[in-house]
Amino acid sequence: MSTFERTFEVLQETGLNWSVEKKPLVSEDGLPTESYGIFRNDSNQWLGTAGERYTPYQNHQLVERMVELTDTAGIPITKGGSLQGGKKIYLQAELEQERVGASNIRRYITAMNSHDGSTSIAFGVANQVIICSNGFYRTLKEMKSKHRHTRNAESSIDVSISQLQNAISEEFNLIQTYKAFDATKITDEAVDRTIRAMFNVSLDEKSENVSTRKTNQLQSFSDSLVTEINTHGKTLWSLFNAVTRYTNHVSAPSDEDAKKTYLMVGGGYKLSNVGYNEVLKMVDANTLEELVSVNS
Repeated sequence: MSTFERTFEVLQETGLNWSVEKKPLVSEDGLPTESYGIFRNDSNQWLGTAGERYTPYQNHQLVERMVELTDTAGIPITKGGSLQGGKKIYLQAELEQERVGASNIRRYITAMNSHDGSTSIAFGVANQVIICSNGFYRTLKEMKSKHRHTRNAESSIDVSISQLQNAISEEFNLIQTYKAFDATKITDEAVDRTIRAMFNVSLDEKSENVSTRKTNQLQSFSDSLVTEINTHGKTLWSLFNAVTRYTNHVSAPSDEDAKKTYLMVGGGYKLSNVGYNEVLKMVDANTLEELVSVNS
């Protein structure tokens, strides 16, 4: 199948077979402005407002680059779609599954673009623990290969795609970190520090000093931790899975689009990464270095 044919197929499969147009905005009485609206051509839906230098990077451009990338690397594009009606779009190429402890992990390289001017074009990593459907996205800010919406964006993307191995290496290191979590026993201090980082309150803080909302959050997180310990054992891997169980199954909105937005770029994304970063502080550096060197 040619690149053109595969690009069209992916656009159809992911619902991304539409383009955007940048149109000048005027005041109510017809006066010109320095602002431009970004609109979907298929529905005329307004997606965002940008400045004169902003250049849209079309869905078909990103899909074509990802098709070329995945063909070369031998990893298939298996997921994709839009968030918030098309304000953001994403594609995911799936790597081989890994195993951490008793858990199989689905692993993805993620490419994301926005049509509302909120984020740059970027690559990152994502994965999902199959046994509990806990998804974790470490994308955008953690990956330094971000590209602005300017006239030279396409050539910039070419450079990033040629460096796919960097993204795969990031994902590999994330899996080794998970294995270090699994090799490290959980402690009360680890739980307390993670809770403080995520909720700005201690698990043993007196109830009269904690709001009802915070109390409910702590109870939900505690329940999540019990579930994960029963599944994965008394390790930091369970603690981290309690973080993602909480964001994926407790605090996330029920609406599918809102949930994806929350977990991929919103409050759930931020909270999951706060938890991850705190758990990571409690891993012995030598243990992590040994895992990376042995498996690299």
